[in-house]
Amino acid sequence: MPDMLTVLREATGPSHERLDASFGALDLMTRDGLGRFLAAHAAGLEPMFPAFRAFLESELGLECPDYPAMLRADLDALGVDAVPSIETPAGLDAAGGEAGIAYVVSGSRLGLVVIRQRGYWGESKGFRSAYMSDGRGHDAWKALVPVLRTRAYAPDQAEALRTAALAAFETFSRAFAASAGLAARVDG
Repeated sequence: MPDMLTVLREATGPSHERLDASFGALDLMTRDGLGRFLAAHAAGLEPMFPAFRAFLESELGLECPDYPAMLRADLDALGVDAVPSIETPAGLDAAGGEAGIAYVVSGSRLGLVVIRQRGYWGESKGFRSAYMSDGRGHDAWKALVPVLRTRAYAPDQAEALRTAALAAFETFSRAFAASAGLAARVDG
C-alpha cells in the first residue's frame, strides 16, 4: 500500500482542484472578495477545528493557533457580522480521521503563503488579517507529512483518513457556496 500522503493526494485531487478554482475566483484585492474568503474559511473551519486542534496538540505536539478567533477578529474589523452556517457532510466525524482533516486544514494554510506574497485588500489601508498573516500552518504541515508518509495504517484507518479528508474538502466547498450571500453585505 502506498504511503498515506500519496493516498490522500490521489483521493482528494479533484476536490482540491475544484475548491482552489472556487476560492481562486475571488478578487482578494477587494474588501468584498477578502470578506467572503474569510467568512467562508470561518464557516468551513468551525466544524473541523476541534478535531484539527486535538490532532495537532496530541499527535504532533504542536500548539494550535486559534484560527476561529483570528477569523472572528478579522471579520469584525471588516464589518462582516455574520458567518454562513452549513450542514456538515457525512464522514467529517469519521473515528480516527483526524489526520485527514489536518491534511486539508494544514494544506490550506500553505496556500495562504502564496496569497500573502501577492497581497490582499486592506494592507495599504492599515488592515492586516491575523488569519492571513499567521505562518504557523507551515509548521503543522512539516510535522504532518512524515506521519502520513511513515506511519502504518490498517485499511480501516486509511479509509477513515480518506473519508475525513474528502469530507473536509466538501465542508469548505459548502462554506464557499454559503458565503455567496454575504458578498453584498460586506461593503454594505
